[in-house]
Amino acid sequence: MKCMRVLLTNDDGVDAEGILAVRAALTECCDNVITVAPEADCSGFARRCTSSRPVAVTRVSGGPHPVYRCDGTPTDCVRAALLGGLAAEADLVVSGINHGANLADDVVYSGTVAAAQEAAILGTPAICLSQQTPTGSFSVNYREAREVRYDFGFAAAHGAYLARSVIGARPGEPVVLSVNYPARPAGAASVLTRPGRRAYPQAAVPEWAGDGDVRRLWLFGEPDEVIPEADASPGTDVGAVRAGYVSVTPLSFVMDVGDLSLGFQAFLTRLAEAFPLADAI
Repeated sequence: MKCMRVLLTNDDGVDAEGILAVRAALTECCDNVITVAPEADCSGFARRCTSSRPVAVTRVSGGPHPVYRCDGTPTDCVRAALLGGLAAEADLVVSGINHGANLADDVVYSGTVAAAQEAAILGTPAICLSQQTPTGSFSVNYREAREVRYDFGFAAAHGAYLARSVIGARPGEPVVLSVNYPARPAGAASVLTRPGRRAYPQAAVPEWAGDGDVRRLWLFGEPDEVIPEADASPGTDVGAVRAGYVSVTPLSFVMDVGDLSLGFQAFLTRLAEAFPLADAI
């Protein structure tokens, strides 16, 4: 196989246990692993980026596997690496390993997933790796994510193997694969999945006492609140992780009208009857 260059990033911070674990595994099988990661925890930052000021990048260590910390977001880290020349010729971007799963609709809020999506936008294929909390929680807002110790051994080895496989398969376009590891694997089996759906809790506002009154809302559920999944059926990422399988979910910005669901296509047909929609030019 050709010389393999990997850009490694995350959203939990450059010193997080997850990124250190997968970095160790990647350096065993890749010629060049360039780490560019946030200096602080950026969980839940999604596609947030920095345009109002320059971001600061500090080299932590050099050599064939250099490490840089960035005072920006996960998206900033990928842009600094791919556009700033730190890892301009990377064959693949690896984001993670995230402390906690990124499943169903939650992927749109994830800085881990956003970094991979930014790589794809800039023309580089990417995989994002996330591990469910050790107790098997599916909650969004959980204290345990930062209070318990994870065992990233399996996820790190699996992620490095997947990285080699993706590079070897020579993707013809900048693909994104979102990988989730269950807390209690039923085995090493990996399944191809689609995103499930989340049932977010209602954050009802208490009755106002008067003008100037303040109400504080937990918009993603109170800490450790159990939030049921609206769709954990077979074939979904949630269903796979619940069953103990490694979930591999392709994510894409590119969608043809013919790829839309029948219900969505029927809606567009009805819309065109009331609102003129020309075919793409």
